[in-house]
Amino acid sequence: MKKLAFLLTALVLGCATTPEDRARHAAAFRDDLQAETRAYFATNDAPLTLDRAVDLARARSLKLTQQELEVQLAKVNRATAFSAFLPNVELAYGRTVLNGRATHLPLGLGTLRTSGADFESAGLVISQPVFTPVAWTLFAESLYGVRIKDFVRARARQLLDVQVAVRFYQAAVAARMVTAYELQLKSGEALTNRVARLAAEGYARAAEKARAEARVAADAYGLLQAQHARTKARQELADILRFWPLAEFEVDGESILSAVAAPGGGAEAGTPLEELVWTALTSRKDLRAADETLALRKAQVIEALAGFLPNVIAGGGGASLTLEDVALRGWAGSLAGVWSVFGGFRTVQQYRAARATREAEFRLNEDRMLAVVLSVADCWRSLREAQARATVAAKAAEAATLDHAEAARRFDDGRETLSTVLDKVAVQDEAEVNLVRARYAAALASIMLRQAVGLDIFKSEER
Repeated sequence: MKKLAFLLTALVLGCATTPEDRARHAAAFRDDLQAETRAYFATNDAPLTLDRAVDLARARSLKLTQQELEVQLAKVNRATAFSAFLPNVELAYGRTVLNGRATHLPLGLGTLRTSGADFESAGLVISQPVFTPVAWTLFAESLYGVRIKDFVRARARQLLDVQVAVRFYQAAVAARMVTAYELQLKSGEALTNRVARLAAEGYARAAEKARAEARVAADAYGLLQAQHARTKARQELADILRFWPLAEFEVDGESILSAVAAPGGGAEAGTPLEELVWTALTSRKDLRAADETLALRKAQVIEALAGFLPNVIAGGGGASLTLEDVALRGWAGSLAGVWSVFGGFRTVQQYRAARATREAEFRLNEDRMLAVVLSVADCWRSLREAQARATVAAKAAEAATLDHAEAARRFDDGRETLSTVLDKVAVQDEAEVNLVRARYAAALASIMLRQAVGLDIFKSEER
């Protein structure tokens, strides 16, 4: 007993993990993911584009795993439901060695006196459903289940595309912000050096020199923030692509503009809202799944009605019994029908519950369609506002550039103060940053509208 207790204790303690196990698992995870990331970017050294990022996410992301498994499970359920239409074949065989002075044969055939004998039995039973309404409805429900899961998976892919687009947009904007702040810092440093020389010669005040230096410090801080934002956005994009998050790579920000309508010229913003709403109501994969679900509920009502109908099964088979020289063999066929006449009103209650569920599903489907209408309208307004904002930002950036150039010329001619020039520089820098954000925000708004309508972000249903 003590030895058994010792073995059980050793087994339990042996199942515990150690810090070394955790370190080994972490190292394997890190090394494998780093190797996959290096292998991809070693053969794809160009900046990552949006369409390539979407392809990678679809192929590598774990976010679609559940939907893929549910589709496979639905197909298994369909195959299982279909098996109810196939015949059921059972084969049995047995051999028994009898020892004794006397053995009474079955069926009153008498007594066989023997000191030992072998008893063999074999049988074959075949049954075939002829009329089983419940099996038919279950098979129909399994077909609806497969189509529902297919639509759910398709919608999940569209939502994954949008998630990739949002993170790609953030990475692209952050990268452009870094570039903008680098140019601003370089320009600010050049201006600060010039102001310092003028101050040394007595042509600039100390306050103007301090303002220029403060501007450079602000640009340096803005560059640091932009670099951190770019790192974070790149890590989040790598996460959804299932790459090593600390890997460094570049993104092609212009690809987000080529994938959708350019700001100010988007086809969606020029499309009447009623047409977009109609497209959404007829194209959204989740609404298609809701239609299949409603059809499934109707099939379940029919299944409940099938409980009132009889079931008919045809069968046949043969049997063989052998005991020494005595053998019994025979074949038989049957046609059996079963009809539940009264089951405690259980069938009636199931029918009422199925009808109530169908009505509830119908109301839910209406609510889903209303939510889609509101979502499309909201995204449509957001796109129009984003495109108008991009247009305003472009004009503001152009005006700020011209204003700064004019102020610089007037300063060179001695007709403008240095403080005014510094103010114009600040306005120009802010206008350029706002233009970058506005252009990409308009592109992202177009993507959001397309997903609300139920279309692929690359202008087609299937890529």
